[in-house]
Amino acid sequence: MTYAASLKGIRLPPPSANVRIEPYGLFQFDEKQSGGQTTDQGSWKVGGDLKWAINPKAVLDLTVNTDFAQADVDREVNNLERFNVFFPERRQFFLENSGIWAGAGDNVIVPFFSRRIGLRGEFNAAPAPIDAGARFTDRTEGRTLAALYIHQGETEQSAAANFGVLRYLKNYGSQNNVGAMLTHRLDESHNDLGQPRRQNTTLSVDGLFRPRDQLTVSYLLSVSRDNSMDTLGLAGRFFAGYNSNKWYLGWLTNFVSEQYIPGMGFVFQNNVIHHNPGGYAILRPKKLPWVRRFDPGLFVNYYHDFENPKRLQQANLYIFPIYLFLPMVALLNGRLRPPGKTSILIFAPLGIAIEQKTYFYLTQSVKWNSDQSRKWSVSLRYNWGDYYNGKREAITAGIRLAPDPRAAFTLDYERNHLRRLGTARTALATDLITGGMRLAWNSRLQLTAFYQYNSFTRQGRWNIRGSWEYRPLSFLYLVFNDAQFTGSDFRNRNVIAKLSYFRQF
Repeated sequence: MTYAASLKGIRLPPPSANVRIEPYGLFQFDEKQSGGQTTDQGSWKVGGDLKWAINPKAVLDLTVNTDFAQADVDREVNNLERFNVFFPERRQFFLENSGIWAGAGDNVIVPFFSRRIGLRGEFNAAPAPIDAGARFTDRTEGRTLAALYIHQGETEQSAAANFGVLRYLKNYGSQNNVGAMLTHRLDESHNDLGQPRRQNTTLSVDGLFRPRDQLTVSYLLSVSRDNSMDTLGLAGRFFAGYNSNKWYLGWLTNFVSEQYIPGMGFVFQNNVIHHNPGGYAILRPKKLPWVRRFDPGLFVNYYHDFENPKRLQQANLYIFPIYLFLPMVALLNGRLRPPGKTSILIFAPLGIAIEQKTYFYLTQSVKWNSDQSRKWSVSLRYNWGDYYNGKREAITAGIRLAPDPRAAFTLDYERNHLRRLGTARTALATDLITGGMRLAWNSRLQLTAFYQYNSFTRQGRWNIRGSWEYRPLSFLYLVFNDAQFTGSDFRNRNVIAKLSYFRQF
């Protein structure tokens, strides 16, 4: 809002059918280099979206040959934890009204996770075409009704798939709600791959209860059934938190059974129960004018098997005696993770095999952020200490420069240094470098660029996008993607030109 301006001269348009269409045409040129050979291919694609505001509360969206060429690319991650990594949704069609689905806003147990749509398989992240889809939302003050259907096309590596979601949410009282959601995924058979027909269904119930402004209780219970298994899977979440001007106290429990398979969802791990109680004080010392706020506290993380609750997986304690908000510095944070018990089952961070036994170790971290609202800002974080049977040091640093509303630059760096880790007492260092740029000649003409290099995978990636709004809500996009591996002649590049046209009726 720093650069917000006054809006004047707004006139309501005359009544209309409240229908808008947005067709597009796209040309993509791909070039691949591998083994000293170069292959290239060009392809055309047309499609579009239609939105009909049936009334002020109900909207119907239709999409054909859905395309996301202009969507942001994912940031690469070197995962050193035992849990699955959650990548947020970046595609505009699925971002719209995404908060109405059960589990929205969570990254641990999500019965409907739209990122599962448009992929060639559970372990194949290559994109698959979306042939057509429809979404209906009807929202009033008392309830929300929503439905979604997507048909995903067949590829050489994956069968066609159908995704369906039904959602009902009822509001009651002043700040309470309860809802139910049904998802069904049908993967069609693929004769060439020998893949049989597969069906997956989940039924979820969730809600929010707030008897007082300071007290919040939320819950989620989800059941899944996959025709590849004989039993039902179960997952859920319970949270209770008290937040006042002086204290925060909370309790969080997540549980996922081994058989819980959400064909359209995401879970951080199977066969686990996770308890996370804790809290912190909120202090505003009057005698220390250089401290705006001081929040010391602690949280406990306790993981054990769902199938055998007596079997401990991991337990640790996070203590942050220093958590300061300073007038000239946004955040100064020091954390201590005292010795905790971790029982390893099967875990190989960055491919390093770790012996299956129980570990006790201590880690520390310090974090500092400058004021993000300024024209330039800096963030630093340093972690050090034990890591299973070895040592780990991690440095994360970031710089953001926004000298003008029309320009912004970012540079982030992450380094992990592992020493004497695993059964082979391996030493490994990884570097992850990320740079970004956004330039806006005006509100209609913009250029963004993103580059990331991961020394562990030895992969460097470019994503450059230019957009021109040649008429209201009608765009011309030019996109360039380049991925290559150091020490290899493999390279994959493509150039995309996309023209969209917006018309309101």
